[in-house]
Amino acid sequence: GEFEKAIQLYQRLIETGPESADRWRRDMALVKIDMGQVEAGLDELRAQAVAHPADHRLWLTIGLESEALGRWEDAEENLQRGARRASEPNEITDAYLLLFDFYRAQGRVEEALAAWDKAWESQEEGPDYIFPVYQMMWETGDLERAHEYLSREKNPLRKGLYQGFLAQDEGKPDEVIKHWKRVARMAPIDYEEGQEAWAEAALRVDHAPQDVISVLGAILDEGSFTPRGLILQAVAEARIGHTDHAESVLALARQVGLRGRPRREKLSSTDWALFDELVENDEIKEELRHFFEIDGDL
Repeated sequence: GEFEKAIQLYQRLIETGPESADRWRRDMALVKIDMGQVEAGLDELRAQAVAHPADHRLWLTIGLESEALGRWEDAEENLQRGARRASEPNEITDAYLLLFDFYRAQGRVEEALAAWDKAWESQEEGPDYIFPVYQMMWETGDLERAHEYLSREKNPLRKGLYQGFLAQDEGKPDEVIKHWKRVARMAPIDYEEGQEAWAEAALRVDHAPQDVISVLGAILDEGSFTPRGLILQAVAEARIGHTDHAESVLALARQVGLRGRPRREKLSSTDWALFDELVENDEIKEELRHFFEIDGDL
């Protein structure tokens, strides 16, 4: 967050390493956006993109930064431009997945699905995973298509969690508990991924928080954690009254947002909704709410 110092260091890098000057200018442009010099930062990124029109990543960066600023038309235009300029299969997949995320956040389901399909056209074996699609269908209330895509889920941890969510929306409380308890009884370490889904299901049926902490802590030690997994680990710590441990985990989750692009100063209101729902102790929640961006806060 020491933006002025960062700008000074980038200026020195441009002087002492002119062969990498474009890279330093791009990074400096992002710092300018973060410090409120939005137009100056975006203008530099646009200049870089014009100077290097084949570099699709520049257009994607402009799109992502525009989206974070609420400039939806600019975001869509530049994300599409970046996707069209991507040439390698993995680059094409990553670019269209960014477009999928953009359309999903806008609630533009059919366009999101078109971007999803486009993302995997260059991959011979098709999608590596399917969960963002059934999540989107569930979020938009299209339970029929949510079930359709969920049937393709190969990871039983994720599948069971979302079977519970769908049953909940369909007014079938007994099935909800059945699905989540079945997930909680599984051995999450036996699977390559999906431990955060196991943790959420386990916490929702009051499984021992210590077990959740143990599993997610092991994943954290391996460096393969997810942001949602960190929130759930903090929930488990809070449930046994370890406020200091929960605070440490939330601080790590916040660091992920500070280092990512676009930069996030706080955890999202969606993160807060999950934490608020799963932690009953109001005193602990009040002590930790400063980590979150909460709807209604100025």
